[in-house]
Amino acid sequence: MNLDELKKSMSTLDNILARKSSEPINFNIGKCQSAQGRIKKLYRQQILMCAILSLVFLITGIGEVNDEIFPKSLKLFLSIFLGIATLWYAILYTKIKKINLVFDTPIVTMKKVANMRLSALVGEVVGLTVTTVFFTLLLTHLWSVAQYKVWLIIGALIVAVIFSIARLRQNIRDFNNLTAID
Repeated sequence: MNLDELKKSMSTLDNILARKSSEPINFNIGKCQSAQGRIKKLYRQQILMCAILSLVFLITGIGEVNDEIFPKSLKLFLSIFLGIATLWYAILYTKIKKINLVFDTPIVTMKKVANMRLSALVGEVVGLTVTTVFFTLLLTHLWSVAQYKVWLIIGALIVAVIFSIARLRQNIRDFNNLTAID
């Protein structure tokens, strides 16, 4: 989240807190529910993708497929990490499903959304750290085995980072729209 978005969120919160208790806070239900639906869909996709990849790396690690390029220890490391990521996305999916814009009071909804944002941010930071450690270990090993494959992986990582940045902007917008006020 950049500084401008943080300022906007803080000013929205200040405006809400400055209102008198007699003034109702009305969420834009359509916008909020569509954002919630997109986030739920993203988390379902992440659960499925992480679970499948975890099983694939577990099976290839146990079966010792292509161990000279991709060592068994790194496959099992990645499998465990993806298994934990599957559980984490399942927890986030459960949290996003518990947000009920129609029946919860606005302050309860905003509290749930803030908790959801913090949980998602913590998970992404931990995931990025573990991914960095994994690719450091993998690229160090590959450098001694096949240097051209290191450059192929680095190229793929650059494409993945560009895609992730584009996707991150959509996620930030969806999280902001979870509490869109009329």
